[in-house]
Amino acid sequence: MISFRFHVVSITAVFLAIAIGVVVGTTYVDGAVVDGLRNRIDSVEGNLDDRRAENDRLESELGLASSYIEASAPFAVTDRLIDVPVLMVAARGVDETVVERTAGLTRLAGGITPGVVWLESPWELESEEDRVALASILNADPDDDPEDLRAAAWAAVVEELSVTPQAADDPAADSPVVLAPLIEAGFLSVDALGESTTTLDDLTGAGPRVLVVTGARADAGPDATVPAVAAATANGELVTVLADVHVSAPEAPGRGEELLESLAGLEDLVSVVDNADQIEGQVGAVLALAAAVDAPVGHLGYGDGADGVLPPWTPT
Repeated sequence: MISFRFHVVSITAVFLAIAIGVVVGTTYVDGAVVDGLRNRIDSVEGNLDDRRAENDRLESELGLASSYIEASAPFAVTDRLIDVPVLMVAARGVDETVVERTAGLTRLAGGITPGVVWLESPWELESEEDRVALASILNADPDDDPEDLRAAAWAAVVEELSVTPQAADDPAADSPVVLAPLIEAGFLSVDALGESTTTLDDLTGAGPRVLVVTGARADAGPDATVPAVAAATANGELVTVLADVHVSAPEAPGRGEELLESLAGLEDLVSVVDNADQIEGQVGAVLALAAAVDAPVGHLGYGDGADGVLPPWTPT
């Protein structure tokens, strides 16, 4: 017969065995696990230190390469546009620093430019006041489609900028005058970017080469106007380069993607630079202006389908 004492002894033995197991496991098994985890942590930390050292080395090399590119930019563009009239147009909203640096390189290349002609927000033509103002300048109907009004405006600008047979043979011949009224009405503004003796009047009748700077952050009105500018200047046989200030962001379009889509049908008439946000793209835009006299240089930059970073080298 099993006594109560037997039960007490059995239960005590079971708990004692559990206690011994816990002590042994904690002392030996957990110690091995901890040692393994420590080894793994040490390995990860070592790899992380190696990665940090490699990143520091690459960042240092990138900084040196960027410094070289910055320093070599003036050498690349100098004397490439000596006494060449250049109309630089920029869409309001894009990075002003990029625009100013590109304009500076254009002048350094010898280009004759009054500075930057900014496309302003009234080009959106959302208000009746803006439509009436533009139609009045063009002698058009304010109820016309906004796209048609923009196209007509820039066709008139190109005619004013171009050397026409009538203007060449007869200085008194009538020619369209729209640039000054467009500035007065707020559709355009001119930033001289420092002291300059060149004005917008110096470009009228000179058939200037045209550099348009745009990008994803352009305001709605200017953004809608860029295709009209490109179509008018290209069809007017003015050398035309469009430079895109790319913005890197999640789900953002690729370099130059939206700009190229907006230029459907003009691919063989204009040059496109998709990396104007970088110094190499700003140099590329200026060199494209110089190289595209005989034919557009194509698509320059780092985006899909780009033909190269810079146009082929030619002697000055």
